[in-house]
Amino acid sequence: MWLLKNIIIIGSEGIIGQAVRDTFKDYFQVCIDKSLGEEMVENSNSIQLSYDITSEQDLNKIYEVIKGKNLNIDGVIYLAGVNYMRNFFTSTTDSWQETFDINLFGIVKFLKRIYNLFSEKISIVCVASQNGIVGHEDRVDYGPSKAAIIQLVKNLTVDFAKYSNKDIKINCVSPTYVLTEENKEYFDSFPGKRLINRIPYKKLVTPTEVSNVIEFLTSDKSDAIRGQNIVIDYGYTVV
Repeated sequence: MWLLKNIIIIGSEGIIGQAVRDTFKDYFQVCIDKSLGEEMVENSNSIQLSYDITSEQDLNKIYEVIKGKNLNIDGVIYLAGVNYMRNFFTSTTDSWQETFDINLFGIVKFLKRIYNLFSEKISIVCVASQNGIVGHEDRVDYGPSKAAIIQLVKNLTVDFAKYSNKDIKINCVSPTYVLTEENKEYFDSFPGKRLINRIPYKKLVTPTEVSNVIEFLTSDKSDAIRGQNIVIDYGYTVV
């Protein structure tokens, strides 16, 4: 049985991150997001860390905090990511590097750094995107970075099964457009409604719907689901 006690949420202050924090409110949370104001804030049920997971120095600080608190990690949820509107003509080598540093390499570096703090059974969920499955204009570096996440969880599943003595379950989720207060006005506009009309069920996903699937993937109910990408899109990617 997967008994989550201590869970790490990377990218905790985004829209989906806030929903995840609420969904997992009964667990002890290590929330990591470089947008947090203070370097470290502790309370009875969480530690908030304002660190950059692409920085080797900050990764070492995160490791020392978790180790110093004698926490064994039962779950990791990776939500960190950037999503810039770039196309073939406007993207640069540096912009590609930035996107992959955060969206892909960040989770690899993080897992390698804290591996020896994993519990004997641990569940890991990464957030990919529908753009990792289908093409999209002005997402020339974002889409490939998310496609790489989808492939990464497959390869890590095989590696962990072959080389690790821990029971490590890793999967990812790929949401469609997520409705928020910030983008509600856009989706009420003509171009926004045109995007919604491309979705078979004419509905957008809410942050809570995404966090509910993440909760399922961290639970014992999904024990046999390994290395998979769960698409949350009301059918967007099937047409």
